[in-house]
Amino acid sequence: MKKLLAVLTIVCCFGVTAAFAADGGALYQKRCANCHRDGSESSKAGGDVVLKGQSVQEIEMKLTGYKDGTYGGAKKKTMERMVGKLSPDEIKALAGYIGSL
Repeated sequence: MKKLLAVLTIVCCFGVTAAFAADGGALYQKRCANCHRDGSESSKAGGDVVLKGQSVQEIEMKLTGYKDGTYGGAKKKTMERMVGKLSPDEIKALAGYIGSL
């Protein structure tokens, strides 16, 4: 009985965590797609930066750098505004999505 209760508790915890997990695809559509299109091309507003092919770790490092002001080039101010209010979990989800393009 104790084992069953422990298993059910774990399953419920994962279910609740998954329900609140950030959706990288939805974040991308909301925050990135206007400038970076589908990731394989970019508009001039996106600085002609192609996201497709970059690793999850690289994207996460860049997004975190934009957020804390330690990374960026010509579009730094724009990117700081785009990622400034993202939580670490949202940055991870967004990096995971972009890294899968």
